[in-house]
Amino acid sequence: MRDYLTSDELLRRVETCNVILLIVFPLAAWLVVSGSFAVGVLLGAVISTLSFQILKWQLRRAFDAPGRMPRKGGVFFSYYARFLATLFLVFLAVYYRWAEPVPFVVGLSVVVLSIMLVGGQEFYVMLRKKGES
Repeated sequence: MRDYLTSDELLRRVETCNVILLIVFPLAAWLVVSGSFAVGVLLGAVISTLSFQILKWQLRRAFDAPGRMPRKGGVFFSYYARFLATLFLVFLAVYYRWAEPVPFVVGLSVVVLSIMLVGGQEFYVMLRKKGES
């Protein structure tokens, strides 16, 4: 049985799972439902994935410099600027009907689902490791 993963390995695994879901969900929606449903799923997934990647970049930039504390105002401003930009993109997609609401929400949940899948897998590994001792 393997040891626990580091935070970088977990993040890499979440990103890999996210890319897989980003490809599989719209493809499945296109095959099972319709092309417009797939476009909604893809648009929501791209928006949430971009927001997640920007958040990762912001946090790394703020906390990776050893010996330097980030300015609280700068971190909060950049965080809320990203959040408001994401909300604006969601508003545009819904207002201009670029995507239907249900598939759009399914697409927006891709990052959360990736985190839950990787977390569940790690929880399962921890339970199995506990059972072996």
